[in-house]
Amino acid sequence: MFKQLLEQITASLDPATSKARVQPLDIERICAILLVEIARSDNDVSDVERQSIADALSESSALDSAELTELVNEAFVDADNAVSLHEHVRLINDNFKKDDKTALLEHMWRVAFADGNIDGYEEYTIRKLSDLLHMNHRDFMQAKLKVVDER
Repeated sequence: MFKQLLEQITASLDPATSKARVQPLDIERICAILLVEIARSDNDVSDVERQSIADALSESSALDSAELTELVNEAFVDADNAVSLHEHVRLINDNFKKDDKTALLEHMWRVAFADGNIDGYEEYTIRKLSDLLHMNHRDFMQAKLKVVDER
Protein backbone atom coordinates (compact mmCIF):
# COMPACT_ATOMS: atom_id res chain seq x y z
CA MET A 1 0.00 0.00 0.00
CA PHE A 2 2.72 2.46 0.98
CA LYS A 3 4.74 1.50 -2.08
CA GLN A 4 1.76 2.29 -4.36
CA LEU A 5 1.28 5.66 -2.68
CA LEU A 6 4.96 6.46 -3.06
CA GLU A 7 4.85 5.50 -6.75
CA GLN A 8 1.81 7.74 -7.31
CA ILE A 9 3.50 10.68 -5.61
CA THR A 10 6.73 10.12 -7.55
CA ALA A 11 4.85 9.86 -10.85
CA SER A 12 2.88 13.03 -10.13
CA LEU A 13 6.13 14.91 -9.50
CA ASP A 14 7.65 13.75 -12.77
CA PRO A 15 6.71 16.36 -15.43
CA ALA A 16 7.21 13.82 -18.23
CA THR A 17 4.46 11.56 -16.92
CA SER A 18 2.16 13.99 -15.12
CA LYS A 19 0.67 15.52 -18.27
CA ALA A 20 -0.02 12.13 -19.78
CA ARG A 21 -1.84 10.99 -16.64
CA VAL A 22 -4.39 13.82 -16.58
CA GLN A 23 -7.85 12.36 -17.13
CA PRO A 24 -11.01 14.22 -18.22
CA LEU A 25 -12.48 13.83 -14.75
CA ASP A 26 -9.34 15.46 -13.32
CA ILE A 27 -9.85 18.44 -15.60
CA GLU A 28 -13.53 18.64 -14.61
CA ARG A 29 -12.55 18.51 -10.94
CA ILE A 30 -9.99 21.27 -11.42
CA CYS A 31 -12.48 23.45 -13.30
CA ALA A 32 -14.98 22.85 -10.50
CA ILE A 33 -12.44 23.98 -7.91
CA LEU A 34 -11.71 27.17 -9.85
CA LEU A 35 -15.43 27.91 -10.19
CA VAL A 36 -15.89 27.24 -6.47
CA GLU A 37 -13.16 29.79 -5.75
CA ILE A 38 -15.21 32.39 -7.60
CA ALA A 39 -18.36 31.52 -5.67
CA ARG A 40 -16.53 31.59 -2.33
CA SER A 41 -14.64 34.82 -2.95
CA ASP A 42 -17.47 37.03 -1.62
CA ASN A 43 -17.98 34.78 1.43
CA ASP A 44 -21.58 34.09 0.42
CA VAL A 45 -22.21 30.95 -1.61
CA SER A 46 -25.82 30.73 -2.71
CA ASP A 47 -27.70 27.75 -4.09
CA VAL A 48 -27.92 29.64 -7.39
CA GLU A 49 -24.13 29.82 -7.55
CA ARG A 50 -23.84 26.10 -6.77
CA GLN A 51 -26.30 25.38 -9.58
CA SER A 52 -24.36 27.66 -11.91
CA ILE A 53 -21.20 25.64 -11.21
CA ALA A 54 -23.06 22.38 -11.92
CA ASP A 55 -24.52 23.87 -15.13
CA ALA A 56 -21.07 24.95 -16.31
CA LEU A 57 -19.65 21.50 -15.68
CA SER A 58 -22.59 19.74 -17.34
CA GLU A 59 -21.83 21.39 -20.69
CA SER A 60 -18.65 19.40 -21.14
CA SER A 61 -19.34 16.39 -18.97
CA ALA A 62 -21.04 13.05 -19.39
CA LEU A 63 -21.85 12.92 -15.68
CA ASP A 64 -25.47 12.71 -14.55
CA SER A 65 -26.98 15.27 -12.17
CA ALA A 66 -26.21 13.25 -9.02
CA GLU A 67 -22.57 12.84 -10.07
CA LEU A 68 -22.35 16.55 -10.88
CA THR A 69 -23.74 17.42 -7.45
CA GLU A 70 -21.16 15.14 -5.86
CA LEU A 71 -18.39 16.69 -7.98
CA VAL A 72 -19.42 20.19 -6.88
CA ASN A 73 -19.58 19.14 -3.22
CA GLU A 74 -16.14 17.54 -3.49
CA ALA A 75 -14.83 20.70 -5.17
CA PHE A 76 -15.90 22.76 -2.15
CA VAL A 77 -14.00 20.38 0.14
CA ASP A 78 -10.96 20.36 -2.17
CA ALA A 79 -11.00 24.16 -2.39
CA ASP A 80 -11.05 24.36 1.41
CA ASN A 81 -8.01 22.10 1.58
CA ALA A 82 -6.07 23.68 -1.29
CA VAL A 83 -2.91 25.48 -0.33
CA SER A 84 -2.47 27.07 -3.74
CA LEU A 85 -4.31 27.20 -7.04
CA HIS A 86 -1.11 27.34 -9.07
CA GLU A 87 -0.95 23.56 -9.61
CA HIS A 88 -4.55 23.52 -10.81
CA VAL A 89 -3.96 26.46 -13.12
CA ARG A 90 -0.83 24.80 -14.52
CA LEU A 91 -2.86 21.74 -15.48
CA ILE A 92 -5.42 23.96 -17.20
CA ASN A 93 -2.65 25.81 -19.04
CA ASP A 94 -1.08 22.52 -20.11
CA ASN A 95 -4.33 20.97 -21.35
CA PHE A 96 -6.57 23.81 -22.56
CA LYS A 97 -6.43 25.77 -25.78
CA LYS A 98 -7.31 29.46 -25.78
CA ASP A 99 -10.95 28.78 -26.72
CA ASP A 100 -11.29 26.38 -23.79
CA LYS A 101 -9.79 28.93 -21.42
CA THR A 102 -12.16 31.58 -22.77
CA ALA A 103 -15.13 29.29 -22.11
CA LEU A 104 -13.86 28.66 -18.57
CA LEU A 105 -13.48 32.42 -18.06
CA GLU A 106 -17.08 32.94 -19.22
CA HIS A 107 -18.24 30.27 -16.76
CA MET A 108 -16.39 32.10 -14.00
CA TRP A 109 -18.35 35.23 -14.85
CA ARG A 110 -21.61 33.27 -14.93
CA VAL A 111 -20.93 31.93 -11.45
CA ALA A 112 -20.08 35.41 -10.19
CA PHE A 113 -23.23 36.87 -11.75
CA ALA A 114 -25.51 33.95 -10.80
CA ASP A 115 -26.87 35.81 -7.78
CA GLY A 116 -27.51 38.94 -9.86
CA ASN A 117 -24.51 40.84 -8.54
CA ILE A 118 -20.81 40.75 -9.38
CA ASP A 119 -19.02 41.42 -6.12
CA GLY A 120 -15.66 43.20 -6.18
CA TYR A 121 -13.97 40.18 -4.62
CA GLU A 122 -15.44 37.93 -7.31
CA GLU A 123 -14.16 40.24 -10.03
CA TYR A 124 -10.74 40.41 -8.38
CA THR A 125 -10.54 36.60 -8.18
CA ILE A 126 -11.55 36.21 -11.82
CA ARG A 127 -8.95 38.80 -12.82
CA LYS A 128 -6.27 36.98 -10.84
CA LEU A 129 -7.17 33.60 -12.35
CA SER A 130 -7.38 35.16 -15.81
CA ASP A 131 -3.81 36.37 -15.43
CA LEU A 132 -2.67 32.95 -14.23
CA LEU A 133 -4.37 31.38 -17.26
CA HIS A 134 -2.36 33.74 -19.49
CA MET A 135 -5.47 35.48 -20.77
CA ASN A 136 -5.14 39.11 -21.73
CA HIS A 137 -7.28 41.93 -20.40
CA ARG A 138 -9.29 42.08 -23.61
CA ASP A 139 -10.37 38.43 -23.20
CA PHE A 140 -11.19 39.13 -19.55
CA MET A 141 -13.45 42.06 -20.48
CA GLN A 142 -15.06 40.36 -23.49
CA ALA A 143 -16.00 37.37 -21.37
CA LYS A 144 -17.52 39.65 -18.75
CA LEU A 145 -19.48 41.68 -21.29
CA LYS A 146 -20.75 38.53 -22.99
CA VAL A 147 -22.12 37.18 -19.72
CA VAL A 148 -23.63 40.53 -18.71
CA ASP A 149 -25.31 40.77 -22.13
CA GLU A 150 -26.76 37.27 -21.66
CA ARG A 151 -28.60 38.57 -18.60
